[in-house]
Amino acid sequence: MRHLLLDALAVENGKTGVGQYIHELLDPLLSAAPVDMDFTVMINTSVVENHPFVEMIKRHPNARLLRKDIPAIGLKRDLLFWKYRKEFSCDLFHCLYSNHPLFFKGKQMVTIHDLKYIVHPEYMGSKGAAKSLYLRKLMHNAASCCEKLIAVSKSTKNDLLKKFPGVKGLDEKTRVIYEGATVSMAENKEIFKKFNLDKPYFLYLGELRPHKNVKRLVEAFIRFKKHVEGASDVHLIIAGKPHKSFDMKEIAGRKDIIVTGYVQDEDKYTLYSNALAYCLPSLYEGFGLPILEAMKCGTAVLTSDFSSTAEVAGNAAKLVDPLDPADIAWGMKKIFTDEKYRNTLIERGYAREKEFSWKKAAEETLAVYKEILG
Repeated sequence: MRHLLLDALAVENGKTGVGQYIHELLDPLLSAAPVDMDFTVMINTSVVENHPFVEMIKRHPNARLLRKDIPAIGLKRDLLFWKYRKEFSCDLFHCLYSNHPLFFKGKQMVTIHDLKYIVHPEYMGSKGAAKSLYLRKLMHNAASCCEKLIAVSKSTKNDLLKKFPGVKGLDEKTRVIYEGATVSMAENKEIFKKFNLDKPYFLYLGELRPHKNVKRLVEAFIRFKKHVEGASDVHLIIAGKPHKSFDMKEIAGRKDIIVTGYVQDEDKYTLYSNALAYCLPSLYEGFGLPILEAMKCGTAVLTSDFSSTAEVAGNAAKLVDPLDPADIAWGMKKIFTDEKYRNTLIERGYAREKEFSWKKAAEETLAVYKEILG
């Protein structure tokens, strides 16, 4: 029997992107694992007993939970990994998110979701340089010590290779394994009425952080409304978790720009499926999962013409220059005025989304485990 320790300490009681990744990956992975593998899944003591992730793990007879009061990131995490090192005996340790611990001995691997705070330390505010230096140390250690690394996109792998060119064999031992999309495909009539979704609208759904480029999206929308005939009733809906950096005077007093705040998973389908297009003109993404979610819901997508967003979207989205509000506005105009083009994007999106799945991601991850363990 080969024993694997999976670090899922990034799972929180609240919904997070990494937490969703861990949940969606492990369910099919544990189901497909060979009989000679068993798993310990480490989560924080704060995670409630009725958490969907906890309940999912309990359904798999080849997995058990290990609760530890260890944070997902920070020096305390690294020190506690050293303290509990004897309890972490395993044939393979897999950190399921980018913050691989400094002090771990034995066969190990890590999933790298993105390098945004290394590539763009300015996204972390006034203390960004110091925090970026710490994260760079973590990432370099992981790149050097791990038998294998999983990158969630070719773009993320390329960032890894650019930032750590001196790590021997990094290219060969880094595998790209894509994510999949899971959306509850049920319409919420209350959300439909609350936000007047019977009117045409463009949608942004995601965190409201600087790298998401929502400010330029708003500028583009205002330009679009000003210059496109017949667009007077079009709205822009900005849905997502608030962030202290999100303060836009351009929105004040505008009835055609609606900021919803955080939306529940069960409301995503309603927002996606009724939109003219989902807009993600992001400046940086490790993967860009909402692109696939929108495609799955039958929604046209407008996104950035570089990085992982273009990689994930392929030819199934309108690609724009995220640094140019005029180009974003032109993309909006194209989707709004050309119904045939919009329907083409929708059909391509359905086909594109089917190329990605959590089942495939689980199988490819298990193949990496087998390669390491022999």
